[in-house]
Amino acid sequence: MKHTKDSEAKIAYKMGQSWGTQIVAVVIGMLLTMLVVWITMPNSDERLINRQCFRECKSIVERQGHTMSFLSSRDYIEAMKECHKECASNLR
Repeated sequence: MKHTKDSEAKIAYKMGQSWGTQIVAVVIGMLLTMLVVWITMPNSDERLINRQCFRECKSIVERQGHTMSFLSSRDYIEAMKECHKECASNLR
């Protein structure tokens, strides 16, 4: 059986004792993620436009015969995307 050197044991022990630095790194990562999300969120006017366009486009797309199901979800999403793009450009 191979014997562990003292330096290897010390390194392994220090790695096990680094919970504090790992927690700090996770907290910093979470804060940076929250900052990026907050910066890229739409403002209240954009949210109002998105809400109105979603309601309009949902009824238009469903009247066109598109349904949200497992097999036809791609067509439904593409139709919603095109409708929303047109609606949002008209409202702006």
